[in-house]
Amino acid sequence: MITSLLFGLVPATYASRVELGDALKQGGTRLVQGGGTVHMRGALVVAEIALAVALVSGAGLLIKSLVALHNVALGFHPENVLVMRATVPGPFAVAIPRARQFFGDMLSQIATLPGVLATGATMAPPGYIDSGGGYFIDRLPPQPDWAHAPSVALSIVAPGTFAALGIPVKSGRDFSDSDTTDRPLVAVVNEALVRKSFPGQNPVGRTIFCSFDTLTGMTIIGVAGDVRQLGPEREPMPECYMTYRQHFFNGSTLSIVARTTSDPTTLSETLRRLAREKSPDVPMKFTTMEAMLSEHLAAPRFRTLLFTVFATLAICLAMAGVYGVMAYAVAQRAGEIGVRIALGATTGSVLRLVLGQALILTGLGLFLGLTTAVAASRLVASMLFQVRLNDPVVYFSVAVLLGLASGTGCRLCSGKARIQDRSSICDPAAIRRAEVSDSPGRDLIVSKVPDC
Repeated sequence: MITSLLFGLVPATYASRVELGDALKQGGTRLVQGGGTVHMRGALVVAEIALAVALVSGAGLLIKSLVALHNVALGFHPENVLVMRATVPGPFAVAIPRARQFFGDMLSQIATLPGVLATGATMAPPGYIDSGGGYFIDRLPPQPDWAHAPSVALSIVAPGTFAALGIPVKSGRDFSDSDTTDRPLVAVVNEALVRKSFPGQNPVGRTIFCSFDTLTGMTIIGVAGDVRQLGPEREPMPECYMTYRQHFFNGSTLSIVARTTSDPTTLSETLRRLAREKSPDVPMKFTTMEAMLSEHLAAPRFRTLLFTVFATLAICLAMAGVYGVMAYAVAQRAGEIGVRIALGATTGSVLRLVLGQALILTGLGLFLGLTTAVAASRLVASMLFQVRLNDPVVYFSVAVLLGLASGTGCRLCSGKARIQDRSSICDPAAIRRAEVSDSPGRDLIVSKVPDC
């Protein structure tokens, strides 16, 4: 109701200001049409087009950003990976030995199942890392200042996890079943940590100290590829992997990952049955690596969908606005068009007359809209990934799209249903007689214009 009152107030105000003498001189078909009214309609169409350009530009940037997020190299392969999250209940002193036995038996049995290519376990799957700290290389200071030490993401994994997740081991070796508590502590670092702490050097064989469950140095045995642990939109950070057989901090909860040859969800019931046979009291949750990755894209996907919906509505409104204004303008200028045809004007020249006005409105709307879109692009800067704010491809595509939409509205107006029926087919003399018959003293009704 408020919208109706607000937008009905402006034309009502213009109609109340009509000079009676001027209106009677102009004739009935133009009783309330002054220059201000024409300009107001044109301004509304320009504003519609400009708003549509701004919204479509924002949607275009977000769509391109979403595509980049989908195509970014994650550092692992989430396809056909089943994730089973399990927690062995009980006090720490009791749960840890039970967990070691439970997860060890589960991994051994899962690896023998048909259709399973590789299996492993991790404290937190990629994208859900929940542990971090500082690290020192080769020597631990007597009083280490962990608050100012280089930061590192800390991950606990079981042997075979890199293969199950598709994380390549660039150099050195993976963890093995022989890396146990009675052997020297070992670690695998990622390439980001190597670039930061071992530029141009081979880190294999060096020692790393991390602020985890022990301050004992760990020998680096391998280098793994970078993984975007904080989500697809974040760059890989230095990471240190430790083997589950040597570190049991929070070891009662792990995510078993199994890479399969087909749909991984078909393996869920088998794993559930195996787990129930070993420990009926262990709660489990099943999902896939692709589903977990999709959660990271939920927010950008929703923002993109929202912008796209509003942009589509704006395009439809812009097209309808151009069509409505031009159709009304043609109806109001029926007499002028009749005179032009009577004096020898062709259909082509009438088309150019009508389309020229529409092109001016469209051009102004595109210019103002693109200017607004470029200025407002900073508002969505934090939502973009690998997309420039002033991406020329996006803005050019938007200009073409809105130009075609406005052109479609013009063409609908200036086609046979509007132009030929009102100009080339109409009898010019009949149109003029209808206007002359609208004398100041008679009822000024639209029905006196010939039905074209």
